Amino acid sequence: MLEISNLNVRYGAIQGVRGISLTVKAGEIVALIGANGAGKSTTVRAIAGLLPFTGDIAYEGQKLRPNAAEKNLRAGIALVPEGRGILGRMTVEENLQMGIYCRSDHAEALIDINRMYDRFPILRERRGNLASLLSGGEQQMLAIARALLSRPKLLLLDEPSLGLAPKMTSFVFDLIGSLRKEGLTVMLVEQKARHTLKIADRAYLLEMGKVVTSGMAESLANDPQISEAFLGGRAVNI
Repeated sequence: MLEISNLNVRYGAIQGVRGISLTVKAGEIVALIGANGAGKSTTVRAIAGLLPFTGDIAYEGQKLRPNAAEKNLRAGIALVPEGRGILGRMTVEENLQMGIYCRSDHAEALIDINRMYDRFPILRERRGNLASLLSGGEQQMLAIARALLSRPKLLLLDEPSLGLAPKMTSFVFDLIGSLRKEGLTVMLVEQKARHTLKIADRAYLLEMGKVVTSGMAESLANDPQISEAFLGGRAVNI
């Protein structure tokens, strides 16, 4: 579904991503793991069309152009950004309406909003509330629901557990697993290696904008580079 070759992204004089190559097959959960500043978020933002880049990003056999976010969204690539990116001065309902703006099947899109309320009942209760008044977990549900309303084929999740309590973190990871079972392909950016490697099929470890190791998630759980980077030398134990 997605093939990246020699991806480079710069922020002025600073190079955030340095020659990354990776693949994502349809139906997989592929994780990008690494510390802050490793280039994970930059990679998914480039895929989503939010950044200039050099190198090749091919999605379903078609090369993506830099800075083409709306075109990429219409092609089936949806991003839930780090920090959620909700519209705080709009209501929950208005935020969800923004999730369907690129769809032409308006009647079916409105039905999908009700399906999101069925999936996330708390959003139905809060539908008239300003999004800024939601809890962190509720805001993350809203951000994911809004992305799903575009009916993506590839969902990019950037640090979805950031700032969440342990119970809500578990909910989010369970949700990601259920989305894969429904046929959605997911690229997951995370620092929580223990949770991530439990649900991912494959993973890439990034450091300083480069891929330093990659493989099946179960194998990487016991990789010395992973355990040293995240757990002080202790195996992840999945």
